[in-house]
Formats: sequence, C-alpha cells, structure tokens
Amino acid sequence: MDHLILVGLGGAAGSLCRFEISRIAPVRGIPLGTATVNILGSFLFSLVAFSRSPGDFYYLLDVGVLGGFTTFSTFSFETFRMFEEQNYLAMTANILINLMGSLGGVFAGYMVISTFGAGV
Repeated sequence: MDHLILVGLGGAAGSLCRFEISRIAPVRGIPLGTATVNILGSFLFSLVAFSRSPGDFYYLLDVGVLGGFTTFSTFSFETFRMFEEQNYLAMTANILINLMGSLGGVFAGYMVISTFGAGV
C-alpha cells in the first residue's frame, strides 16, 4: 500500500487516541494527559522500531499512528503557558516527567524487544 495513505490513516487514528487521552485532568497544574501520551507513545514507538517491523507496518504504526499520537508541540505550548503564569514548579515537573518518562519508555521498549522479541 502507498506509504502516504498508510501514514495518513494511521495519523488520523493516532490523533483521535491522543485527543481522548489528553482530556485527563491536570494534577497540580501538570497536564498528565500529555505526559501519558508522550511516555506511552515513546514506549510503543520503540517496540515497533526496535523489532524491525516490515515497512508497511512501520509506516502505518510508527510514522502514522504514533506520529499522530505523540504531542511534543502540545507539551511545548503547555510548558510555555506554565512559564507565563510563573508556575515554575509545575513547569519543571512537567519537563522532567515528559523527558525522563519518554526516555524511559524508549528504554523499556528496547528491553522488551531485546529480551522477548526479534530485532535490535
């Protein structure tokens, strides 16, 4: 199937999933929906990438679904708003949760694939 169609279909599905998860209420000013999407997206992305999935599956899931699912632009905007509101504690926590959680998600995906699956 044409990669453009796969990416477009996957992106639409990923965006709808992101919209639903991002509605999780913030906790102490930290938008946990965005963090959840970024961490889960990093983990799932790495599972597909490290497993060396076939081309069409990679384009549909990693580039399409998970590309539409993760929300770095939303994270950046929300973090900037915290800066504008001088909510520096929430801003710092938000940065650390998203960055460390997303890197942890990639590491966890790598470990799952290297331990139980093919690839890497």
